[in-house]
Amino acid sequence: MAVDGVQNLMKKLSQLRNMDPVAYKAVKRQAEVVRGEAVKLCPVYAGPWGFVPRGELRGSIYSKVEQDADATIGCVYTDKDYAPYVEFGTGPMGQSNHAGISPEVPVAYMQEPWVWADEDGGFHTTEGQPAQPFMYPALKNMENHVVEALRTELQTGIRKAGGGA
Repeated sequence: MAVDGVQNLMKKLSQLRNMDPVAYKAVKRQAEVVRGEAVKLCPVYAGPWGFVPRGELRGSIYSKVEQDADATIGCVYTDKDYAPYVEFGTGPMGQSNHAGISPEVPVAYMQEPWVWADEDGGFHTTEGQPAQPFMYPALKNMENHVVEALRTELQTGIRKAGGGA
């Protein structure tokens, strides 16, 4: 005995299993949205040459998407080694001025001042720099937008895959 619509239902379920490209494209678009916000929020170092913005850190912010059988993950990152020092601050100055950093990241700040030499051989002492977060605030600023956009894109993909509107 055949149940009405079983074959149609099985076809629709098969189509829904192939949502990987839809999810990949949706996550890629939203990772780019967060990347754009991080670029906008990233501080630009004004060098000693008449305060000409260099923007090296800002230009090193990228997005990528990784997909496996269980998940599609968007990532926004920078490949600059010094980026965490900008995001979280350093030393006592960073510890006392770190509003806006992720509460999920445990940061340990060195408490002793340190000395550094400039290009002319002069020595300077520092107690660090305040945090200038840009990555975490970018995610938090765009969180509601990203969630809503992903929901909308995935619902549209499900409707199309299921033969709906």
